[in-house]
Amino acid sequence: MGFMSTELEIYYLLGLAGAFAVVFFLMTAITYLVIEPSQQRRRLDQRLKGNKKEQEVRAQIFKAYQESKESAVLAVMERLFGWGRVENLQRMLFQANIYLNPGAFLSVVGILVSFGFFVGVSLSNLLGGVTSGAFLGFLPIGFVRWKQKRKARAFERTMPDAMDLIARSLRAGHTLSGTLELVSQEIPPPLGTEFRITYEEQRLGLSLSEALRRMGERVASRDLRFFVTAVLIQAETGGNLAEVLENIGSIVRERLKLKGKIKALTSEGRFSAIILGALPILTFLVLLCLNPNYILLLITDPLGRKFLIGGLSSIFVGALVMKKMVSIKV
Repeated sequence: MGFMSTELEIYYLLGLAGAFAVVFFLMTAITYLVIEPSQQRRRLDQRLKGNKKEQEVRAQIFKAYQESKESAVLAVMERLFGWGRVENLQRMLFQANIYLNPGAFLSVVGILVSFGFFVGVSLSNLLGGVTSGAFLGFLPIGFVRWKQKRKARAFERTMPDAMDLIARSLRAGHTLSGTLELVSQEIPPPLGTEFRITYEEQRLGLSLSEALRRMGERVASRDLRFFVTAVLIQAETGGNLAEVLENIGSIVRERLKLKGKIKALTSEGRFSAIILGALPILTFLVLLCLNPNYILLLITDPLGRKFLIGGLSSIFVGALVMKKMVSIKV
């Protein structure tokens, strides 16, 4: 009997391993035969179609932004913080590829803050309302910051290739404006898209220096600002721009290698932060499924709601602290 049970266990393990292998190879085949070719075709279609739709959206937003300068929301913000803060908010939205004017974005934040405040007050007390309102109000701002960093990381990955391409094109005798068009065709979005917009702006009458400055404002990337600064200085003082851009490309490439090493070294801390942040939520969900009457006291009882708000606030603060601990600026 013991031998038969052992044999059954072996067959069971072999069956599980075979099922896992079949699923793994099936997912691999779907990825390489279906998903990746479709993504390549989609990227090729985007490059062939250009960025006309995105430029139309930008033009509409700029038009709405100019027309909304007299709106009540922006008038209040201008009176409280000054018009420079409004322009910084618009720049931040464009850096995150969010095509909203500041008035609409602030309205969304205000609606979320009001909703969170009323829900918190109805479930707990005034402190709970303030906490939940501040949390919901922070969500769109955090989303914008996340989109900014995501776009900047995408820029950093393609910046070395773009710098090398510009340097080789300049050495071959092309003009800088023609080089921008070449980069916009060869480099994938979002960097290629921004170079295309810059090329179109200077082709339609804007000076090359101003078009480059506008591109630097649209992207929250230090590497792109290095490129813009190098081009602007070379335009005023002269010099070997191709060599400067090659140096910038090599610096960016080395910095990306250093970031990769730091990410590998801090992976354990980041994974621990994810586990510690998700464990209380998973525990709550498991207890909700196993014993709803026990865990629902945190919602139905006034003292339980206070504990729940305090726990969520502690999780949020702890996640921020752990993120700060594993974040190293390079």
